[in-house]
Amino acid sequence: MPYTKAHVSDAESVLPDDVRGEMWMLRDELDTESLGFTVLALEAGEETMSHTHLDEDREEIYYVVEGGVDVDFGDRTVSLEEDEAVRISPDEERQILNRDQFSQLVLVSAPV
Repeated sequence: MPYTKAHVSDAESVLPDDVRGEMWMLRDELDTESLGFTVLALEAGEETMSHTHLDEDREEIYYVVEGGVDVDFGDRTVSLEEDEAVRISPDEERQILNRDQFSQLVLVSAPV
């Protein structure tokens, strides 16, 4: 088939129940071979866990669809507003910190 279509409701959120947000990883639903595609929705004040992608050697791009977030890299923070994106190396420790409003992001990852 030349294309695969998916909706976020086709996947279950992978965030724990105590987080007021949703994270839908759509790689399987879109049947991609190496490209990761995730939609992340966070309520005001929520944050993701700190992590790297060194084991998988995957770089990521975060794109803000709605709202605004800060991406904490330990020794520095990058602020992202709507329609802004940041590329992150696999070995970079990162954590998304949502601000005081609902935010939605698209996270794309691929092997380096």
